[in-house]
Order: sequence, then C-alpha cells, then structure tokens
Amino acid sequence: MKTVDEVLALLDRVINRASLETYIARDWVKPVKRRKRWYFEDIDIARLRLVRELKEDMRVDDEGMDIVLALLDQVYGMREQMRRVAHAIRQQPEQIQAEILEVVRGEKEEGR
Repeated sequence: MKTVDEVLALLDRVINRASLETYIARDWVKPVKRRKRWYFEDIDIARLRLVRELKEDMRVDDEGMDIVLALLDQVYGMREQMRRVAHAIRQQPEQIQAEILEVVRGEKEEGR
C-alpha cells in the first residue's frame, strides 16, 4: 500500500494533490483510511490513471464519470462472478460440465 505522497510521486505530472482529493471526495477512487491517512493499493492507482485519462483526455464531466465508473464496477463485478461460476463448473463431473456447456451454447433448452 502507498501513502498519498507516494502516489503523488509515482503519478508525478499525471495527477496533483487537489485532483486526488477531489477524486476521493467523489468516491471515484476508494483508498483505505487508517489513522486519518489514506493508503492506496495497486488497483486504486490504476483507477486514478483511468479517471485522469477519462477527465483530461476524453473530457468526461463529473456526472458522466459517475456513470462510467459505476458501469465499469458492474462489469468487473460480473467478471468476478463469472470466474466463480466457471470455477464451480470445473468442480463438477465431466457429464455435468458437458450439459452446462450445451445449455450455454444454446444446444439444449434450459429445463430439459
């Protein structure tokens, strides 16, 4: 985990303290807060880069950013759920896996 100062040094010329504080206040990035200090994981730093790119390069406004980030969070959440489902399927016997694959491919109707 990195502190605010470490993040600002890492993202020098990419993001400034005022922007970072705004991004946190708007919940566009959600670092961990411990003892009145923010700590950032690698995923937070990647999100900061994304927010900066959307704001500066693509000119996404604040309301648009809320929507874009909410949709991205949903996509990432669904991807995680799909990974779990795939893992659960791999734990099943081969015959069950084959039947699931048939349904997914549309080769077999659900419930039959």
